[in-house]
Amino acid sequence: MTASAAAGPSALVLLAATLLRIPARRVRALACGDDGALRAWLANESATRLAEARRDARLAAARLEALGARLVALGAGDYPAGLRDLRDPPPFLIVRGVLSRADSCAGTAIIGTREPDEEAEAFARALAHAGVAAPIVSGLARGVDAAAHRGALAAGVPTCAYVGHGIGATYPPEHRDLEDAIVAAGGAVLSEVLPDEMVTRWSLVRRDRLQAAHAAAVVLIASERDGGAMHALATARELGRPRFALEPLRAADGTPAARYAGNAHAIADGATPIPLASDVARAIIANERV
Repeated sequence: MTASAAAGPSALVLLAATLLRIPARRVRALACGDDGALRAWLANESATRLAEARRDARLAAARLEALGARLVALGAGDYPAGLRDLRDPPPFLIVRGVLSRADSCAGTAIIGTREPDEEAEAFARALAHAGVAAPIVSGLARGVDAAAHRGALAAGVPTCAYVGHGIGATYPPEHRDLEDAIVAAGGAVLSEVLPDEMVTRWSLVRRDRLQAAHAAAVVLIASERDGGAMHALATARELGRPRFALEPLRAADGTPAARYAGNAHAIADGATPIPLASDVARAIIANERV
């Protein structure tokens, strides 16, 4: 679907259904070509609400076109295949940039805290730079996410960002240049919410599952025990995606540093540990610095 296809009938219907707050399972059916459930629902809607939804859908479609974004429905060939493994895949994604067809889950999700220490941030950047399975999938947040995206960009490796805001409402705002760079380099920024919607805690939790579902493997760089990255790791476990976690730095008494408490939990839960001091880790970081 091209950028202008956001104004096509199917996109307008999906946008209108979302604006009417029709239950997601019905919108998913519609996105796959089954409009029976939608027809039953619309029979009880007032003419006024239907007219408002059509108007607002046209405005949303025009906004997408102005942003250079498009709607990719669940039934479309370029919808990320891994997302279909979820119990609740988004009925559609709003995509800015290039999203190539994938017949299975693809790439490496690199996730972690917004406040990593210097070693963790360097490792995230270096791992993305080292050419692990592309694309590099992350979430455009401060810290580990930004380091992963920038490492991929520096190496010419494709990267995509799943975000909790609507396209046009970049969060954090200072990452608008990073978002633009991802798109300019042939990557993509993806959202399951409507354009210009502001980020919420809930929308960030929801986007975490998309990163894990998209990727063929998930790497946890550093996270607190209750960090947002742990939601992505839980989804990876549920879907059977391979999970990796950087071995936590530890205090003198052997307890993991707070910023790595999530890593310790993940490893205890079956994630494969990656020792930061290992030859593999050193080789990855050295490769970035060449």
